[in-house]
Amino acid sequence: MKVPISWLREFVDFDDSAERLAERLTMSGTEVEGIEKVGCSCTGVVVGEVLSVAKHPRADKLSICRVGAGDREYRVVCGASNFKAGDRAAFAPAGAVLAGGLLIKETSIRGEFSEGMLCAEDELGISDDHSGIMILPAAAAPGSALQDIVGEPETVLNIEVTWNRPDCLSIIGIAREVAALCGGRLKMPELHAGLGPRKIREFANVEVADSAGCPRYTACALEGVVVGPSPDWMQRRLHLCGMRPINSVVDITNYVLLETGHPLHAFDRDLLRGDRIVVRRAVAGEEIRTLDGETRKLHTGVLVIADGEGPVALAGIMGGEGSEIRDATTRVVLESACFDPGLIHSASADLGVASESSRRFERGVDVTAVGWAGRLAAGLMVEHASASASPGSTDVWPVKPQPRRIRCRYGRGRDLLGMRISDGEMADIFVRLGMNVDEKDAGGCTVTAPAFRPDIEVEADLFEEVARVHGLGEVASAPPRSALVPESDDVEERAVAECRKTVMALGFSEIVNYSFVSAALLDLFGKGNAGGRLVLPNPVSSDYAVMRDSLVPQMVETMGRNAAHQVPDVLFFEMGRVFGVSDGASIEEGRLCMGLSGKAGRVEGSIRTPATAEEVFLRIKGAAEALGAALKTGRFSFRSEDREWTEPGWCVMVELAGAPVGVIGLVKSALRREWRFAEPVGICEMSIAPLIANCFSSPVLSDIPAYPSISRDVAMIVDDSVTHEQVVSAIRAAGPPELTEVLLFDTFRSESMGPGKRSLAYTLEYRSGVRTLTDEEANAFHDKVKEALRSGLKAEIRES
Repeated sequence: MKVPISWLREFVDFDDSAERLAERLTMSGTEVEGIEKVGCSCTGVVVGEVLSVAKHPRADKLSICRVGAGDREYRVVCGASNFKAGDRAAFAPAGAVLAGGLLIKETSIRGEFSEGMLCAEDELGISDDHSGIMILPAAAAPGSALQDIVGEPETVLNIEVTWNRPDCLSIIGIAREVAALCGGRLKMPELHAGLGPRKIREFANVEVADSAGCPRYTACALEGVVVGPSPDWMQRRLHLCGMRPINSVVDITNYVLLETGHPLHAFDRDLLRGDRIVVRRAVAGEEIRTLDGETRKLHTGVLVIADGEGPVALAGIMGGEGSEIRDATTRVVLESACFDPGLIHSASADLGVASESSRRFERGVDVTAVGWAGRLAAGLMVEHASASASPGSTDVWPVKPQPRRIRCRYGRGRDLLGMRISDGEMADIFVRLGMNVDEKDAGGCTVTAPAFRPDIEVEADLFEEVARVHGLGEVASAPPRSALVPESDDVEERAVAECRKTVMALGFSEIVNYSFVSAALLDLFGKGNAGGRLVLPNPVSSDYAVMRDSLVPQMVETMGRNAAHQVPDVLFFEMGRVFGVSDGASIEEGRLCMGLSGKAGRVEGSIRTPATAEEVFLRIKGAAEALGAALKTGRFSFRSEDREWTEPGWCVMVELAGAPVGVIGLVKSALRREWRFAEPVGICEMSIAPLIANCFSSPVLSDIPAYPSISRDVAMIVDDSVTHEQVVSAIRAAGPPELTEVLLFDTFRSESMGPGKRSLAYTLEYRSGVRTLTDEEANAFHDKVKEALRSGLKAEIRES
C-alpha cells in the first residue's frame, strides 16, 4: 500500500517526520518497507507551447515542432504523436536535467537539428507512463517552471499490509493508525451529492440471488455524466499510489478505493441489457470477456454480476468489456458491495486474475461502510463529472452482523503484557482505534470491535492492540527465570536427539520439508491411501493442499533435485510428522526417513562402477540395522511386501517383536525416470516411537563365556522364494538354548542347481554356559536343525 504523506495529513494531524512516522508504524506492527520521493525531480524543465508540427523529411515516425517557451522559440524533433499545435507540454531545453540525471543537449536527429526534448511522464519521474509526452493544462503559462504546475516531489510510504489487517489497505485506515499512535483525531471526509429527479429503480432492479456470497449490495444511479479527464490533483494522487488515470468516472472509483479501502464498480447503464442487475453464481460454461481483454470460461464457484442476458462483471474482481465506462457514457449505475472473502479468493486463483479490488475483498471489507463509500463516490462524480445522483439507493442487506462485544479485564492485560499502564490509558487506546467502550467498572470494560477490524475476536486481541499502540518498548525487562520441576522428564526429546545424532554418525545429512504437499506428488507414490489424507480447507495453493501422509515423496523429490544439479550420490534423512484421517478424526505420527542414491556410502570398489540394485538395497538395510543396534531396539525382522512406489521384489516390511515399524525398498524405475535417476535409489521409512523406546535402557550383562564353543556349517539349496529371515527363524526355532550365533557366510547360484534355486551357507555356533559340549552333543543339535530345514523349508542339505 503506497501512502502519500500529503494525503494522509488530510485525515490526521501529526508533527512527526516521515522517518519517525515510519518507525512508529513499523514498531506497532504496520511495517513500512520504504520511503520514497515521487514526482518531478528534474531541473530546468518548463511549460512549452507547441506552435507548429511538421513531418520529419527522413523519418516517418518523427516530427519537427516549433515550441514556444517564454521569450524564445525552439526547434525540437519529437517521436510522440499524442499532441497537436496549441497544446501545452513539458519541455526540457538544452541544459535541463531529467529524472535519473540525464542532461539534455542540442543534437542532430536523422539530419535535423533539435534544441531540446518534449518529455513523457516517466522521463520526468512523475510516473512510469511512456505512452506519449505529458500534456499540461491549457492555462499553463509557456516558459513557467514545470514544478509550479505539478508541484514538488512528494514523500510516499510503502507499507506492507498483513492479511489480517484489511483496514490498512486504505489511506483512512493508515490515518486511523497514525491518530492512535500520535494522539491525533481522525477526520472523516464529508459527503456532498446533488440529487437528481429520478430514483434508482427507474434505472435498474437489483436482485441478489446468492446472499451468502454477497451479504450486502448497494447501487445508486447518476445521469448527466460528462466523461473526461479527472482533476489534476486526483490524477497526481493516483500516480503517487501506483495507479494510471483513465477518465473522471473510473478515476473516482479508484480514488475512493484508495481512500476508504472499499472497491467500487461503475457500469454504463445504456450497455446493461434489460432492466435487471443480478448477483448470482455463474452457470457452468458461461464466458465473459474481462477488461484486461481476456475471455474467461466460468464455473459454478464464481460469483458474477449479470444483467438480463449474462455476466457483465466478475464480482469483486474485474468488470467486463461489455458494460465499461466510455467517453460517450452519460448514465452510470454505481455498485458498492460486500462479497464473501473465500469465494473471491478462490475465483481469483482459479481464473488467474487479480486486481486491487480482489486484493481487498479476499481479505474482507467493512460491510457497514458499503453505502457510505458509494455515496462518497457519487458526491465526487457530482462535483467532478457534472452528474446528478438519484435521491436514494438500492441497499440489499438481508442479515446484519451482530456486534462483537468483548470483555477486557485490565488486571489480566497488565499481567500478560508486563506493562505498567493505567485502566484509563487502556480504554483510551481502544477509543483511538475506533472501538466503542462501555460498561466500565473497576475491573475492566466491554469493547465493541468495529466491523473494519475482523481480526479482533477475543480478549487477547485487545491486549495485543494495547501492546502495539502503547509501545512494545514499554514492556518491563526482567532477568530470565527458570524453575526445576522434580517430576519432569524430557526423555522423549533426548531420545529423538540421540536418534538424529546416530543417523548423522552413519553419514546421512538432514533435510527439512514442509508438512503440506500437493496431492499430485502423493499420487505419484500411490493412491491407495487417498481417502485417509488430511486435506486443507483453504490452501495457499494447490502445491500445498494436503498434509503429507509419508516422508517418502518429498525425500525422493529432494534427492531428484540434487541429481538434477549433478549431485547424484547422496545420503539424506528427515525426521518429521505425517498426518491422516481415521474415523473422522485427524491423526499424526513422528517418522524417520532415510534415502540413499547411487554410490553414496560405498566403502570399497571403484567409484566408476555403477551401483547395483542389490548393493543399494543392502546398504540402506544395513543402515537401518545399524541404527536399530545403536538405539537398542532389538533384532529387526523383515517380511517381503511390495508397495506402490517400490520396485517389485525389492521391498520388505520392517518388524519389531512381530509388529510392523517401517518399510525398506528401492524406488521403482517409473518413478526414477520422473526425476531422471541413473542408478538405484533406496528408501527406509520407520516410525520414531518404537525406534527410541529403549534408547536409554540399561543393557543386561552376562558372564564372559568360560567354556569353548563348537562351530558347525550347514549349506543348503532352497527356492528363491525362501528368504534369509525365514532360514534364520527356522534354525533358531529348531536349535537348542546352546545355539548362540547364526551367520550367513556364502550365497551363490549355478546352472546345476536348476532355475529358481540358490545356495545359502551358514555357520552355527553352539556353546554351553555350564560345561564343555562334546562333539556328539553338537552333532545331535546340528542334525536336528538340518532336519527342521528339510521339513520346514524343503531345503536340500548339501553334505560335504
